[in-house]
Amino acid sequence: MYDIERINKMVDDIGRFFRELDKFGYNEKTIADSEKMHASAMVIFGIMNRAIDLAEEVAVKNDLPMPATYSDCFPALAKAGLLDKKIAIKLEKLIKQRNLFAHHYYDSAPKSVLKVLREVYIVKDFVEKIKKLVGKTKS
Repeated sequence: MYDIERINKMVDDIGRFFRELDKFGYNEKTIADSEKMHASAMVIFGIMNRAIDLAEEVAVKNDLPMPATYSDCFPALAKAGLLDKKIAIKLEKLIKQRNLFAHHYYDSAPKSVLKVLREVYIVKDFVEKIKKLVGKTKS
């Protein structure tokens, strides 16, 4: 049985982070604004971390083995039939970018942050799939 309160907190956090990200307005026109870049990068990092938390919660509640890396979480959910393979592949690639943010942030260039910013919206699709999955198990 899913911990609905815990899942709702993760989903709420992701939604809040996306609202903040949209407010920053980091894009091609503001690419030289280092404050917007750094703020956006940290919020993107938060979105990705909460997506990992959500994937791990679903994996645990479905008795799936814990993956060796964060990026393996999403293919494991797809393999178990809990997530679309296309979304899992996109998320796997995105989370590999998260690792660069975490371990090599000092090398992050404005263009690479902007690239990840465009890709992070796949997390919204992931959240919708999980909400449907969890909703199906409540009844």
